[in-house]
Amino acid sequence: MDIYIVTLTILGFVVLLTAWLPMMFRRLPLSLPIACLAIGALLALSPFPLLPRFNPLENRAFTERMTEVVVIVALMGAGLKLDRRIGWRRWGTTWRLLGIAMPLTIAALALLGHWILGLGVASALLLGASLAPTDPVLASDVQVGPPQSGEEDEVRFALTSEAGLNDGLSFPFVHLAIALTLATSEGSEVLRHWALIDVGWRLFAGVVMGWALGKFFGLLSFRMSGSSLARTKDGFSSRLSRSVISLTAIDVAS
Repeated sequence: MDIYIVTLTILGFVVLLTAWLPMMFRRLPLSLPIACLAIGALLALSPFPLLPRFNPLENRAFTERMTEVVVIVALMGAGLKLDRRIGWRRWGTTWRLLGIAMPLTIAALALLGHWILGLGVASALLLGASLAPTDPVLASDVQVGPPQSGEEDEVRFALTSEAGLNDGLSFPFVHLAIALTLATSEGSEVLRHWALIDVGWRLFAGVVMGWALGKFFGLLSFRMSGSSLARTKDGFSSRLSRSVISLTAIDVAS
């Protein structure tokens, strides 16, 4: 038995737990992400010699890519839950949370970081930009229910939609903190690049490409004749977990 087999086995059981644990935690003040964090901590601390051990500080490229994948999956899950069509009035609470509440929260956290912790301007701004966005994973219990389930009151909708969009709006502040650090050595050209590229181009390109790709794949998946994904009723968790565990058993037997 090698690391690959052990990793596949653990992956299969974790995917199965994602289907079982929500039913077990239904009446407890716990959520699935918290349980997964606890499982990951236990696996990292276990003395089992075959488990791969990755120190994030020693594997920064791997950690960065895995973090990106987790963020993409979490944001996609939050977006797929929403049934309400996009509009200025229909999404009014979301726009106020994004355009007013979050920048004020970033400014308040940066001020507290500079005043209480003694951080520099760039470090305080980076702290505020990192802590201000609502986490779409750990806040899943207060979000809307599955698509077309009707579990979408105004508060839950606002929290879910804001959590799915706030990362894109917080990144300009993260880049501003980096630009402020580099401006001392490279001059105001860095701040000009931040305003044109990190704010103007990336926000515009992200909104346009997200809208266009969403329209295209929505048409491809649900509007074309005979291709509606809503009718497949294919369970991801059960099929993936069974496939992983079956492959592991075959590999062990062989």
